[in-house]
Amino acid sequence: MTGFCTRIAPAFQHGRIIVPLTGGICLLLLIMVLKNILLVPAAELSSQIILYIICYMGFIVSYSVADTKIPGSPVRTVLWIGACILMTLGIIVVYAI
Repeated sequence: MTGFCTRIAPAFQHGRIIVPLTGGICLLLLIMVLKNILLVPAAELSSQIILYIICYMGFIVSYSVADTKIPGSPVRTVLWIGACILMTLGIIVVYAI
């Protein structure tokens, strides 16, 4: 993991683009899985999706606000991406149960 940031384009190195992009992709995948695979009713999903949008916006905004002074390390970026993915999987598991 020593050369993690050397192979990534400069715009992606500190997570300013990759973390919000991951949050958006996870939100879209969550909606697709809940609607098409787990067959959650549209009435229930539409009321809950507002909460999920707020949660994912929290990931996107808080990472950008915290990253204004010091460039983020690759470990921090990986942790934020991992937290976003785990949150998505956790929501899917709750609906699957």
